[in-house]
Amino acid sequence: MTVRAFVPFLACAVLALAACGDKETSEPVAEPEEMSVLAETASTAETQAEPNNTSGDAHGAELTKVSSQAAAAEQAKGVFKRAAQGDAEAVYLANCQYCHIQLGPGTITLSRRLGPEEALLANRTDLTEGYVKTVVRNGLNTMPALTRVEVSDEELELIAAYLTRNNNSGEE
Repeated sequence: MTVRAFVPFLACAVLALAACGDKETSEPVAEPEEMSVLAETASTAETQAEPNNTSGDAHGAELTKVSSQAAAAEQAKGVFKRAAQGDAEAVYLANCQYCHIQLGPGTITLSRRLGPEEALLANRTDLTEGYVKTVVRNGLNTMPALTRVEVSDEELELIAAYLTRNNNSGEE
């Protein structure tokens, strides 16, 4: 495994472990043979539960989790629909935001190289269309090159336009 392929994996692992840091107590982990017993118990409890009983905290929390997941799915559908219609911001969100959001692996890497104020691409004022297109097609450091299958030329034009919208002079 090359260093270039390992860095995004490591960044994701660090983020996943950081999310676990809020727990105050650790929960015991069941042994494999206990897992099947636990699964059967959970299945039995689900079938015996009343379907309309929303008084329990756990049930309410589960409903909240499901409704927030549904809301996120609807929001994602909206982004992809807007991207299909040629909305530059939506094309950026659909293709780039996975790595270039707050605490995304691309943002973390840029923060180390350029500082936190320059890490979020969407907030930058120094990017040119030519630079954006070159980096997307050729890659840079830990960012892999993206082919025309992954990001079409039309999508790349929209992404470059979105990332240079904050510039005073645009292309330099």
